[in-house]
Amino acid sequence: MVNRLARYEFSERLADLLGESRRDLRFRVTLMVTGGLVAPGPRGRGSPPATPQYAAQLLIGAMAAPQQAQTVEAIRCYEDLRPAAVAPGGNTPRVLFGPAVATADGKDQPAATICLDGMPFGEALAQLLELACAEETRAIVAGELFGVWVNRGCPVASLQFSAWWQGRRAVFSHTYGLAPGAAPPAWLDPQRGGLVDPGLFHTVFLPVRKLIEIGSLTTLSDDRSSPMLNKLGHKMAAIANMAKLAAKTPHGSRWEKLLATLASVKAWSDQVDSQESRLHEVSGFGSNPGELKMCTYLPEGLPANAPLVVVLHGCTQSAASYNKGSGWSTVADRHGFALLFPQQQWNNNPLRCFNWFRPEDNERDRGEPQSIVQMVDQMVAEHGLDRRRVYVTGTSSGGAMTTVMLASYPEVFAGGAVIAGVPYRTAKGLQEGLESIFQGRSRSAEEWGALVRAASTHQGPWPTLSVWHGDADTAVKPINAEELIKQWADVHGLDAKPSIEMRVDGYPRRVWLGANGEELIESYTITGMSHGAALDPGPEPHQCGTAAPFFNAVGISSTHRIADFWGLLGERSASTGAPEQAPGARRAGSGAAAEAAFDAAAAPTGEPAVEPMAAGAAAAEPARESATRGRPVDVGEPPTREEAAADARKARGGTSDEASGTGHRAMGLDVHGIISASLQAAGLLKPGNRPRSSAPLGIDVPGIISTALEAAGVLKGGAQRSGPFSPETLRSAGWEGAGWDLLHDDPRAFRGGSMLYGHASSGDSGAVGARAQAISRRLRLGPRPELSYVRRLDLNAAVNDYTSASFRVLVDGIVVDEVTAIGMVHQENEWLRQSAVDLARFANRQVTLTLEVAAYANIYSTVYAKAWVDQVTISNAVEAAAHC
Repeated sequence: MVNRLARYEFSERLADLLGESRRDLRFRVTLMVTGGLVAPGPRGRGSPPATPQYAAQLLIGAMAAPQQAQTVEAIRCYEDLRPAAVAPGGNTPRVLFGPAVATADGKDQPAATICLDGMPFGEALAQLLELACAEETRAIVAGELFGVWVNRGCPVASLQFSAWWQGRRAVFSHTYGLAPGAAPPAWLDPQRGGLVDPGLFHTVFLPVRKLIEIGSLTTLSDDRSSPMLNKLGHKMAAIANMAKLAAKTPHGSRWEKLLATLASVKAWSDQVDSQESRLHEVSGFGSNPGELKMCTYLPEGLPANAPLVVVLHGCTQSAASYNKGSGWSTVADRHGFALLFPQQQWNNNPLRCFNWFRPEDNERDRGEPQSIVQMVDQMVAEHGLDRRRVYVTGTSSGGAMTTVMLASYPEVFAGGAVIAGVPYRTAKGLQEGLESIFQGRSRSAEEWGALVRAASTHQGPWPTLSVWHGDADTAVKPINAEELIKQWADVHGLDAKPSIEMRVDGYPRRVWLGANGEELIESYTITGMSHGAALDPGPEPHQCGTAAPFFNAVGISSTHRIADFWGLLGERSASTGAPEQAPGARRAGSGAAAEAAFDAAAAPTGEPAVEPMAAGAAAAEPARESATRGRPVDVGEPPTREEAAADARKARGGTSDEASGTGHRAMGLDVHGIISASLQAAGLLKPGNRPRSSAPLGIDVPGIISTALEAAGVLKGGAQRSGPFSPETLRSAGWEGAGWDLLHDDPRAFRGGSMLYGHASSGDSGAVGARAQAISRRLRLGPRPELSYVRRLDLNAAVNDYTSASFRVLVDGIVVDEVTAIGMVHQENEWLRQSAVDLARFANRQVTLTLEVAAYANIYSTVYAKAWVDQVTISNAVEAAAHC
């Protein structure tokens, strides 16, 4: 048994969660027993436990029955409701958020894990409560379910799931209704003396948060015979067991939080694994003492003597899911090199982590390192690859194993890249491993270097190294990156101080140069990023990968930059339309931005280079602009930190602090990024392409908090932003249109004062069909324009599966932000801020900004859309049109 909460005690806890009377719930339980729905049992210690099936029945009775006396009949009726539609798309009721955003590979987002096809409403609700009860599957319910909806005025209910649909965040309503020939409850059936009370025509909604709390109070049977629980939880049980052990460790709370996050990582990884993989599994590659799997990827037309990149996944990930997230096979297709993906097995590690902390798996000619080298030998021999250009990279436990490979077999690898990893030999055993990742271990550079030199008889030259780490990483403390740099700077005989410092795509990059000016070590610190790899998803040549748990879309691609550091991007550039570099045009393993910075600095090795931002950013800018020219920008994507910093410098005249790279946003901190990282670490915000698109339902939670800080005077607004439009400014700016009003001195406004209010309806007053009301104004945009505003919406389209209500923001007729309800109701009871809606595609143009509300009804029943909009802010707006 997972829990032993008795039925009557459960009813009291349920009453507290629902905000109902405890006496009311106890009486409903009594009715369930006397009505024959549940078997009677003794009270007190002998009372039967509250199972998920029992909880589902009581929950239906409390939500569906308007009066106590109708509890049993309500349960019997609603429990047997049959699904009307479960597949996303078509005419399924839904609410869509934001314009469509294409994925990097042009495919739709992964399908949902939870599948309730064919189940009646009562059984489906019981299955969800059972998944919420089990620790190993609770995260899946939290990530996919939105809530439970019950209509008391007619026998209709629905389970609402949050999912992706055609590149957009959406809430889908899986609707349940009466089976053919079934009668409604007596109190709703006039043929049986029922009288429909208008007061009953309302709905009851239970959010997923409360459903999970209810499920956690129930008791699973010992055999756990649920097919769905067995399907989703058989591997994740190991995570739950480790969570129990973690509570006994000094870092128990952090370990438990990491394990909870790993559950969502595994859920996404399983979804990827269920799809067709681009990788090919190879067997018979050697003695394989580490018992690993070997997966490979070979691009079509692979040239002779091509390079090889070994890619190591993180905990609970697989080779296929890491490839999809990182986009390595996409880059290999573009530039012609081979890929090797060693994959850990569950029986080797309960979290499918590489065992970098175990002596039998972090030494030469033993365990997992030897298995990986056997795979490399197989690949080189079978496919004629260049043994002098073999590289290795990985994230998290894969990053830690990367340091093991570089230290144990330095003659095999020309270079390595460690993402969110740790130094070599920082731990011996699991306990030391936990201490290393959560608090870090500090040693002198000489001590760190000696551990690498003692790992083999190799005397040099040593592999180059690229180090990536987020400064908001709570899973692997960022100090590990600094200790790793100390270790390999000592191995290379380099000074602790970097030769060059710069910013690339807005993030700090440091470079350590060798005696001949070659880049031996580079380090990227991704400000505001939590645990995982840095990504820039998209179809452009410098973009790749898919945003997912532990794959953070932050506007810079670690995969692309690492390949560039190793000199792999010129391998097959002609096939991608990029100009091929002339021999000798690159320094060994250096990126284009670093080369330009080096040429501009021309500083002797070991001496400080030209001022970081003056040399690095200025030199890198032409390359960056060339790479991004004509690049389609996802609507709603915030600007890069480099662009934001440039705007701030321009607004303030370019202070010396900013020129040297020490200037930051308000109060010297990227508050929005810190809030995002904190919410992600707490499991309240999903990582994704951008905070607005990865937050639940597309709502910009960090933006809301930032706005609250601004209102309190704690946080200053962004630089070069025009102030909120006052009534006078609105009139002089020339807002024109119909169906919108400017409400003066309205206490409901975001901060008091005035706001815009729009209303459109259809299906009333004898009018059906599409009805839209819009208001517009003309303005001229600068080079990096952004739109921000706050809103409250009331979209009521719950008439049938075809009716719809929407709110849209358009620029020159192109939708840049949108919320559409189809066959559903969507209400925002509090102000929501939509911040940093990117208008880069309209830069340096005179445009028309439009706010629109629209409604569509196909019958004479009212459908309406209402929107309250305030704090409309345009950053980088040069001027309004002349006639405004």
